[in-house]
Amino acid sequence: MTRPLLVLDHHIRDTCRELMAAGRVSGRALRRALRERYGSVGKTDRVFRVWREETERKSDASRPQLPTDIAELQRRLIVAEEAAKKNLARAERAELRERAHQDRWAVEVDRLRQEVRAQPRYAAEIRALQERVLRLTVELHAERQPRPENT
Repeated sequence: MTRPLLVLDHHIRDTCRELMAAGRVSGRALRRALRERYGSVGKTDRVFRVWREETERKSDASRPQLPTDIAELQRRLIVAEEAAKKNLARAERAELRERAHQDRWAVEVDRLRQEVRAQPRYAAEIRALQERVLRLTVELHAERQPRPENT
């Protein structure tokens, strides 16, 4: 009877890292891979402890590391403040352009309305159209009323 190989921590770590390089790995998938490779899994607590350490290490490595150098932080702060000033100035210019655009077209629309109102027959035409709409509305209402049947 052959005795299964002893699965050491570095075997677990290496297997876990290989599986993680291929994608996300679960503790069960790690145990399955250890059984296939070494014929043994090892203690569950030890395997899951190593698995947690490796997944934490990988998530820590994926986070951006902040510089500890004060001069670098100050340089980044100055760059960020300059970018913020530029963005604010650009937004203010865009707002001024939008206001000028709106004002221009408001003046143009007002001018055209006044032109139309200045037409000699404008008010008379409006009154005539309103009277026609009222008359047609009354006729439509009368047509929709049920008619008494002749007996």
